[in-house]
Amino acid sequence: MLHDTVDRTENYAYQLKAVTYLPHYRNDGFFVGPGYPTHNKSVYTPDLLLAAGATRITLMLWSRGKTGIVNQAKI
Repeated sequence: MLHDTVDRTENYAYQLKAVTYLPHYRNDGFFVGPGYPTHNKSVYTPDLLLAAGATRITLMLWSRGKTGIVNQAKI
């Protein structure tokens, strides 16, 4: 399968009450939950997730985008 040949890199994610928050595809320092951006437009910082009781975990994820940075006004 195609996804088996794509390079993956080690990334931090956060887990809170069995929900995993993954790094935003293009914006460093922001994390998103399930349904982003179609059903859930919320973004979170590590500080916010940790304050809520999340645990930082490490996952092997596809590499993040390098272009088309979304600015703060759009988040």
